[in-house]
Amino acid sequence: MNQSVKNLEKAHQAFRVGRLSDAEEICREILGNDEQCAGAWHLMGKMAALQGDLETANEFASVACDLDPQNAEFIRDVAEVFLREKKLESAEQHSRRALELLPDSPEGLVLLARILAEKEEKSAALEAFQEAVRIRKDYAEGLSYYALALQKFGRGKDAISQIRKACALEPDSVEFQTNLAILLEQNARYMDSLAAYGKAARMNPSVGFVWFRQGKLLNGLKRYAESIAALEKAISLPGQLGDYHYEYGLALHMTKRFQEALANYEKALSMGYNTAALQCNRGVIYKDLRRGGDSIMAFHTAVIMEPTNVSYLNNLGAAALEIGLNSEALECFEQAVEKNPKLPTAHNNIGNLLKDRARGMDALPHYRTAIELNPDDRDSPSNYLLCHMYIPDMDPKLVFEEHKKWGLSTTKKFPPAFKFKPRLVDAKIRLGFLSADLCHHPVAHFIEPIFLEYDRERFEIVAYGDQRKSDDFSARFATQVDLWRETSSYDDKALAKLIHEDHVDILFELAGHTAYNRLGVFALKPAPVQVSYLGYPGTTGLPAIDFRITDAFADPQGTTEHLHTEKLIRVPECAWCFQPGESTPEVEPLPALKNGYVTFGCFNNMAKLNPALFEVWAEILIRVPGSHLRLKARTLTDDGVRKELMAYFTERGIEENRLEFFGHTKKTTDHLSHYHSVDIALDSFPYHGTTTTCEAMWMGCPVVTRAGKVHVSRVGVSLLNAVGIQEFIAETREDYIQKAVNLAGDLNKLSALRSTLREKMKSSVLIDGSVFVRGFEASLMAALPKLRI
Repeated sequence: MNQSVKNLEKAHQAFRVGRLSDAEEICREILGNDEQCAGAWHLMGKMAALQGDLETANEFASVACDLDPQNAEFIRDVAEVFLREKKLESAEQHSRRALELLPDSPEGLVLLARILAEKEEKSAALEAFQEAVRIRKDYAEGLSYYALALQKFGRGKDAISQIRKACALEPDSVEFQTNLAILLEQNARYMDSLAAYGKAARMNPSVGFVWFRQGKLLNGLKRYAESIAALEKAISLPGQLGDYHYEYGLALHMTKRFQEALANYEKALSMGYNTAALQCNRGVIYKDLRRGGDSIMAFHTAVIMEPTNVSYLNNLGAAALEIGLNSEALECFEQAVEKNPKLPTAHNNIGNLLKDRARGMDALPHYRTAIELNPDDRDSPSNYLLCHMYIPDMDPKLVFEEHKKWGLSTTKKFPPAFKFKPRLVDAKIRLGFLSADLCHHPVAHFIEPIFLEYDRERFEIVAYGDQRKSDDFSARFATQVDLWRETSSYDDKALAKLIHEDHVDILFELAGHTAYNRLGVFALKPAPVQVSYLGYPGTTGLPAIDFRITDAFADPQGTTEHLHTEKLIRVPECAWCFQPGESTPEVEPLPALKNGYVTFGCFNNMAKLNPALFEVWAEILIRVPGSHLRLKARTLTDDGVRKELMAYFTERGIEENRLEFFGHTKKTTDHLSHYHSVDIALDSFPYHGTTTTCEAMWMGCPVVTRAGKVHVSRVGVSLLNAVGIQEFIAETREDYIQKAVNLAGDLNKLSALRSTLREKMKSSVLIDGSVFVRGFEASLMAALPKLRI
């Protein structure tokens, strides 16, 4: 028996220094010789509990109690296991039994108090804590538990006071210092909490939980760079858990390091950490990376996990809308608004959905509601302004005033923040181009000629690629410019600072009020001269943008200056230069010759279409018997939208077999191949096509367009003039119809155009990058003296 006592002491020594396997081996040796040794069973139970095996811990501790029923410590440990298992009645029963044996035991009182606190018996719990610390005033562990209970019952100030006492009693305790940090955090004393976490980390840098809690708090404070540093430390240490990787992924996500964030979300899942928030964040990243199917699955999982969270339902709808599942998206948004009528993002998304269904006028009230509910939102005001461009008969002065109002409001929120030093007279002029579309996107077709042909003796270019996902286009652009920067991880202020430090002389924005714009950067005025170009068919409304690039066809002299906050720079001939793809399909013979009927086509997105335009197209189909209409747009992927549009035309006497609707195709070559079945392209109105018009002509299809009074409905005028087919520019609704009808009746002319239009484009300024860029640079330089460059 004496040998058993000696061996048990050795086991306890091994346990105290963390050598659990040695301690277990000694205990099993003791029990092999003396299975009645209660102390060995007790220690085995403690080790099992420490390793999270509560069932085994309970079994061993119970054996110890049976062997030594008067040992209060053994009984307390059984109660402790029951507490961890949330078996509170059994825990309380054993705790009180232990106190009967040792009535004045502070450890016993604290254990009972913890159980009572878990049972929400506030008064009894606090009374037991108070008695424990009265009996032993230097009981640091008891004070720590007392503090946690006080916080639980809403007495935060008292909780902090008690935990500070524990820290004073044991100043080297990382556990108590961490508890202090947690209590400070829970009482919104965030700076004090960060200081306490920092102290705990310095006391023992190898405790991953401390770094994790610090990083999590920094995430909550949106101090992501610091959070990343703390969480990198946390996941590098033993004992990391799934939530460590979730918080690390969140910090990476917020700094737009999407691939790394996604990898950490997946790591968290693999470690058993799965929450609706994690699934939602995965969905957001997949959506930004244009992985629509994965995005929908992640959001759907989030909705299943938390069906009452309307933001997840709203996000699911947004993901469905992104890939053209319009009807499914509408159902999600309507459910979200029904559950929470004051959810601004749902109203914004309904606006986007209606706009993409050719119902711009119906979309406007939803955008207004979104703005009223969240005046600080960045997306809904731009969506609201863009939507005006799609609506027929919209008063240009009203549209301008709305843009101007937004610009003044934005300037108040984000006033210009930089000063500029005089530039060296002989230095090259540094041009900066900022866009989220420097990737496989329509903008790429029109910016590349500038990147290829700019005068490297006079200019240098910095391209700020703000795209969510870089691709082969991005990689190609990076080789064409002097400096390429990936900027999607920067917030507006950080990006503006970077641009200013890059000493950009003229900064071009290429988005206007379209998706992922960075007008917040331009409001801060990081460059002395700022110019709007390509991405938007009107004024930005932002006073900090000095100029807008256009031409004399899109904005005839003296007609639209009053509708811009920017001054207009008119480049010669045409404001656009189109770069066709390297492997576009060859032009095929006129399909009407094989089909026996003429096919009209429009491949513009449906936001550019509207009921008034459908009326015009129905009239054309009526006047050209047997003719077909082929429409192609992402929104037409949706069955509900196709049926709705089909009904619109059939109600006006157009047979279904004359209507051909197609959704999105991933490959550009497949998309362009649809023109093999189109004889005549019909431009949209009032919002003209740009890329689609160029692609149609490149594929041998003449485009009939209708000229309006402002830029948005005059882009086609410029493009057709550049190629020399201005005869297809109509001035009125009837003129548009008649030109389409007349052209359909002249197959010889159509065949001739089919075989010559691509060559006409190649010899025009619309394709000739060298000619275009020289004119572009000359127009820019002519304006520079006014801008003191």
